[in-house]
Amino acid sequence: MTHAEFLNYVEHTHGAIAKAKPLGVKRYVQNHVIDAAFGVDADNAYAQSFHKDSITELFFEDAPGLIRTFSDPYTQQTVGPDARNFADLSEQLAQLMDELETASTATAPLPWKVMILLKKNPAMALDRFFDAWDAAHESITREQPGFQNALRRYVRSRYLPEGDKVTAYFGPNINVYEGASSLWFENEADFSFFRQYQRALFQKLAEDGVALTSASFFAYVKEVVIFDHCS
Repeated sequence: MTHAEFLNYVEHTHGAIAKAKPLGVKRYVQNHVIDAAFGVDADNAYAQSFHKDSITELFFEDAPGLIRTFSDPYTQQTVGPDARNFADLSEQLAQLMDELETASTATAPLPWKVMILLKKNPAMALDRFFDAWDAAHESITREQPGFQNALRRYVRSRYLPEGDKVTAYFGPNINVYEGASSLWFENEADFSFFRQYQRALFQKLAEDGVALTSASFFAYVKEVVIFDHCS
């Protein structure tokens, strides 16, 4: 598949299959990747190939709804098997996360979104990773007024290890990113402020031994809402 063929299939064909029987999913968002970068500028030895086409977000009200959805015959026999028609199953990553919106000045949907996925340093305790990440974000935001003024909405999500039994649905040895954040802007030109922030964030987290920034990445995405039963 070309990237465009993939996006067309995942939105209109796979999206329609999921929409036909949402089960416990309250909101289903596809984030179609426009552009992305993996690793850090100083990592001259980096050799891993990388490409992601879309990042899916599924929202649930509670754990029973989540478990019911992934154990339902419709998911097991219809939604799941369709992934073979468009996805490289060997390159999937999945995690259960809780999210917190910590900043928002938006009064309407915003067209420009970036997602960051962070890989924790295995030697770092999970709670220490979360605290250090939040502190780095806050300090860098204060130090960069251009970024602070351009950022319209910020949501950060934290990995919940207890979800591994559910995400095992996607297959064995699924890759996990312990931190994820979504940032929204009004204008594409604001991405230059984001890039300054992202470089500073990755540098800070690497210097402090918090994250494996060579295995972390960000992606500029187009947010496509397949359905929203929360509003």
